[in-house]
Amino acid sequence: MEKITRKEIIKELQKKTGLSQRFLNLFVETLLEEIKKALELNEKVKITGFGTFIPHQTKPRKGRILKTGEEVLIKPFKKVSFHLAPTLRAELHNEREK
Repeated sequence: MEKITRKEIIKELQKKTGLSQRFLNLFVETLLEEIKKALELNEKVKITGFGTFIPHQTKPRKGRILKTGEEVLIKPFKKVSFHLAPTLRAELHNEREK
């Protein structure tokens, strides 16, 4: 499984737009920071044609330490789920079928 890094995204944006790497780095950093702020405030982040980031608060639950068998309380914490936009999902599925 391959991955794409922030640097690679910035390089690709530079090739396509001709803008400076410094500007594009600031742009990408600001975009990600705004998404992070919204999620911290429990707001959904919807990017049309891409998908939606949805924050969730888990409930406290009981867990067990495997070595000792002792029950512990797992504190609630914040999770983020991502749902693909229908258009992107269709594009990805069509690409796989080829």
